[in-house]
Amino acid sequence: MDIQAYISSGILEAYLAGELNEQEMKEVDRIASQYNEVRLELDSLRESLLKFAEAESKSPNSEILEGALESIQEIEKEKFFKVLDDEPEVKIQRVNIVPVWSIAASILLFISLGFNYIFYSQFKNTKDQLAALESDQTSLANRVSQTDQQLQYAQLRIAHFLSEDNVHIRMEGLDLSPESFANVFWNTKSNAVFISVDNLPEPPHGHQYQLWAIKPGLAPIDAGIFDHNQLVQELKVIKGNVEAFAVTLEKEGGSPIATVDKTFVKGFLKKS
Repeated sequence: MDIQAYISSGILEAYLAGELNEQEMKEVDRIASQYNEVRLELDSLRESLLKFAEAESKSPNSEILEGALESIQEIEKEKFFKVLDDEPEVKIQRVNIVPVWSIAASILLFISLGFNYIFYSQFKNTKDQLAALESDQTSLANRVSQTDQQLQYAQLRIAHFLSEDNVHIRMEGLDLSPESFANVFWNTKSNAVFISVDNLPEPPHGHQYQLWAIKPGLAPIDAGIFDHNQLVQELKVIKGNVEAFAVTLEKEGGSPIATVDKTFVKGFLKKS
């Protein structure tokens, strides 16, 4: 008989579990009494079953375990809420983290800015006053210069008027400029000609006024070009039998031939 195969067949476990019939149970008893290996294996299995039964009997009931778990959960929940209720109120205290020196520096900065603004305003006002004063002085100087020039012009003009050596010719405006007029002083001794620019329009760019002496039966004689901005100017010497003077508008620098159709003013000598 193959004892190991018999042991491995599971019949011994079925014997201990009571799953064999009476005949099979007696057969196992007979073989166990006959073969020591079978008996030892049977005893070993029986001891193992007893230990398992003892261990199984000590295992807690699942319902008891669930109840205990629920109880533990309730206790922990109560502790949790109690902790929440007993937790002290958290108070937040603001701490001034700005250092004192920073505050002092800020105050000094604001004071400095204030003084700077005041000084700047005073400086700006003074500068504006100086600029206005300089402008007034410039304007006054211009007026003084203009007045002085007018005075000189008036003195010179009076001198020409009062001079017994001068012949005065007033030239009136023609169709091109009826409002214009100018005066010519012709010195009978030196034959020098002076013109007083009293009222002539500003000549266009690139043009200039020119004085002409008119003699009977001759073409106009050039008496000289003159500056529109200078009031009294000495021009050329004119000799001979002059009966009139006239002013024409010519290209800048003058012209050898008078442009008659551009005559602005004209005046005749009084016959003695």
